[in-house]
Amino acid sequence: MRLTAGGRRPALDGIRVLSVGHTLPGMYCVALLRDLGAEIVLVERPSRRADADRYAGLAGQFPTDSLRKGCVALAIDLKSERGRELFLRMTAVTDVVLEGFRPGVAPRLGIDFDAVRKRNPRIVYAPISGFGQDGPARERAGHDIGYLAATGVLDLSGRPGERPAFAGITFGDGIAGLSAALNVVAALGVGTRSTEATFLDLAIVDGPAFLMSSEYEHHWRTGASRSRGETHLAGRYPWYDVFETKEGRYVSIGAVEPAFHSELCRAIGHPELAAHQYATGAELERQREIFQSAFRTRTLDEWRAIAPVDACIEPILTSGEAADAPHLERVRRAEPGLKTPLVRTPVRLTPAPLAKPTNASETLTRFGLDPTEIDALIAAGVVGER
Repeated sequence: MRLTAGGRRPALDGIRVLSVGHTLPGMYCVALLRDLGAEIVLVERPSRRADADRYAGLAGQFPTDSLRKGCVALAIDLKSERGRELFLRMTAVTDVVLEGFRPGVAPRLGIDFDAVRKRNPRIVYAPISGFGQDGPARERAGHDIGYLAATGVLDLSGRPGERPAFAGITFGDGIAGLSAALNVVAALGVGTRSTEATFLDLAIVDGPAFLMSSEYEHHWRTGASRSRGETHLAGRYPWYDVFETKEGRYVSIGAVEPAFHSELCRAIGHPELAAHQYATGAELERQREIFQSAFRTRTLDEWRAIAPVDACIEPILTSGEAADAPHLERVRRAEPGLKTPLVRTPVRLTPAPLAKPTNASETLTRFGLDPTEIDALIAAGVVGER
């Protein structure tokens, strides 16, 4: 049994997860399950070069230590009969299988839900795909920007009258990882786990679509689609926008509530605007110009120093400034032996201690294989270190 720093047993202590075919959504998911105490084994391709070829030119740009640390990585040749049999044998003593292949790949490999539940009738099998296991888009390839486009998020993002803008991080993938972890924990059902196998059809589009619920409801009720500049979240009003400062940096404004809006107007020296929060037409454009002129009178640091707490003025930080900011100390996770911190997951129970690295032999021993079998699999190239 592993205990947290507070002496409490981790929520998923004793739960074992196999992740195969994982891309970024699966990695976000396993990090959450890991911090809840699950044992994570990443089943990967036998050749390091194979993964390098998939993302040629991107090597080194996306460190993933915060997601992978504490997980065991094991290379298995799933295209070989012996590798497939080994994987299925491992699922017999596993609680959760996360699978990130395109729909149809797992059945071709012989490691799909039907094959796994024959070995383990209580397995939680959770495939994460772009558009779900069924439907007209099931086989379409994609990345985060495409899922945001397909759900309407991109059409609402950016300046009115300009082309859609996109964020520099993977929102769709991140939401998919969070929702996958939530579904897995629910399927495991602390104290009430089903005696039957569970199949979770998880799609990356599900998360952004859920966050678009207000816009979809608006369309269903009116038949219309709102776009950039038509709602307060899409740049309609100056009190929910970004403005340039004296030295060319930017601040964000999010003063939605009347009390916050009043504080904002006082902060920029125009308290008279508080009575006209929802101005339209020429008055709205006049207010926008007032806001921009006001914010250009001071630098970012000056605004940071004088902005009232309730004015909802927040400097737009660079990623480096945010990484080292005092208000994000809560997300930095120092680990013994590491020169730089990891990013803590949103799990707010005390995270389980990170598992120590193990080699292929030690890992497979925990799955019930004897040393002779393990040596034979390694010698045949079915299993390797990652």
